[in-house]
Amino acid sequence: MNLEIHKELLDFIDRKDFSSVQQSLEDLNPADISNVLIRFNEDEICQILSALDANISSEIILELPEDIRTKILKVLDNKSILNVVEELESDDATDLISELDEKKSKEILENMNPQDSSEVQTLLQYQEDTAGGIMQTELVEVKDSSIIKDAINWIRLIANDVPDFYLIYVTNENDKLVGYVSLRNLILADPGSKISSIMEEIEVSVPPDLDQEEVSIIFANYNIVSLPVIDENEKLLGRITSDDIIDVITEEAEEDIYSLAGVGEYNHPIYSSFLSKTRSRLPWLLITLLGEIVIAFIISIYFSGTLENFILLAAFMPAVMATGGSVGIQTSAIIIRALGMGTINTSQAVKVIFSELKLSLVLGAICGLIAGLAGFYINGDTQDGIKFFTVIFFSLSLASVMSAIFGAAFPLMLNKLKMDPANGSGPFVTMANDMFSAISYLFIALLII
Repeated sequence: MNLEIHKELLDFIDRKDFSSVQQSLEDLNPADISNVLIRFNEDEICQILSALDANISSEIILELPEDIRTKILKVLDNKSILNVVEELESDDATDLISELDEKKSKEILENMNPQDSSEVQTLLQYQEDTAGGIMQTELVEVKDSSIIKDAINWIRLIANDVPDFYLIYVTNENDKLVGYVSLRNLILADPGSKISSIMEEIEVSVPPDLDQEEVSIIFANYNIVSLPVIDENEKLLGRITSDDIIDVITEEAEEDIYSLAGVGEYNHPIYSSFLSKTRSRLPWLLITLLGEIVIAFIISIYFSGTLENFILLAAFMPAVMATGGSVGIQTSAIIIRALGMGTINTSQAVKVIFSELKLSLVLGAICGLIAGLAGFYINGDTQDGIKFFTVIFFSLSLASVMSAIFGAAFPLMLNKLKMDPANGSGPFVTMANDMFSAISYLFIALLII
């Protein structure tokens, strides 16, 4: 379907028939439209966005991959960007403006509604991966001394400015957050009563500098749909909603996957630039390659004679290295996930490593037994076959154990240093495993054969 729409839109653009562009896309979801638009170049995307209503364009732009969105924002004129920004909630508007160059962002902020501009400038002060960076200032707030019927009338007045809300936050005369009221309780309460009579205590709130990953854990643990952000004086700054957290969870999971695989950042497999994809992936490959070159030098200097005398050793070396590497990557993935979910911490490092060590020893022994029997069978000679079985069995068992230690230790060490535990763990674990596995394999062979 996307290909058909793509061809149809190309024809409309060639004929400058932008009303047909709008009609063609009006029934589609913004996410589906973005999947169509990534097939076009920047100028064509800008023409399509300009043909659509600003509220639809704003949703589409947010759905575009970051690298494509950055290019679009460079091409779009200030008026078009301003129209889009004015349709967005404060947190999304802030994200979009933060992607603009300094001159463009300044001009957009100057031409925005003064109140909206002030809110965005406040949010721009926070790091994008913190609670303050993902919160929105649009919320419903009432005083604890308010009469319920007056509070309902107030909410009706401001409802258009707050698209989605489930909780009404309650503050006192000093603007300090003191509780909340659910919509259900507000509607069912006696209209003449005070808000304080139906107010519930705030279970959890967060400061604006808290990391977004920790915020997502709070959402999961407390099973909430909205989370207040407060300053050091407990004054209400904004709220974080569940849809923002879904984006955070997706973003963090993607980052972990890319980092674990040694890919620096997201790149679309087709539409991202060749230079961007190269810059993202080459550094980790070079790190891994450097380790493999070191292995090659060590083998050529110290173990070339061993391989020449027993060529079957060379045939089984990839099996030992690959199995150990798989154990290491499995361990690394499990540890990174547990650290991300907060189910383990660095103080449990010894316990975690010991647990993985026991498991990897069993896994390595089973794989070593199977590979050793295969080597014994291929060798054909009973005496040499037993020696070969022994080399493979112990080498594979040892490689699995050490790789598990590497897989657990690297993420724990990075987490201790306040770095992302997924950052480069995959390439580092692979390099460390290959170096240890190859050298220990040949050293054991040198001792036994």
